[in-house]
Amino acid sequence: MTIALSLFAISTAAIIFFSHRLLCYLRHFQERNYSPKLFKDWLLKNRIYDKKGSLIATLAAIATTITSQSRASSLLICTIAMAAFICLSLWEGDPREVGYPVLLPTPRVIITYGLALSLYAISLVSIVAMLDRIANLSMSAYWLLIIIAIQSSPLWLLLANTIVIRAVYRPL
Repeated sequence: MTIALSLFAISTAAIIFFSHRLLCYLRHFQERNYSPKLFKDWLLKNRIYDKKGSLIATLAAIATTITSQSRASSLLICTIAMAAFICLSLWEGDPREVGYPVLLPTPRVIITYGLALSLYAISLVSIVAMLDRIANLSMSAYWLLIIIAIQSSPLWLLLANTIVIRAVYRPL
């Protein structure tokens, strides 16, 4: 039961953090007129990758490795990391209210955001459930999976944008 709660905490933390990061990436995507090419160029040129979220997940992976014998400690570490993700999201502020330019909640942004968040959440929960069934991985392995998920955030935005474009502008 403790492992299931830890996995739930890890997945919830990643989804909460992704929901904030997605808004940050959407602001830059909107600024580049929703051009996937310009957005990818911006990511590569500025070497954009998530350092803070990955640091939290790395520290959680190390801490769960050190305390691997205690399931209660693993749950506590997962809860602390979840709180760290939430605090980081609150500290950075909402891109719809802070920063320049602010993210404008256009219909395209709202649909793309909802789709990207849904795809991310479904895939993350599915992967965690599948890995838990297939292999008896340690908590630190799940945290390493979260690092990959955090770094894939812009890809989920681009995938959702492609689906929205194909669904809305599909020739009849």
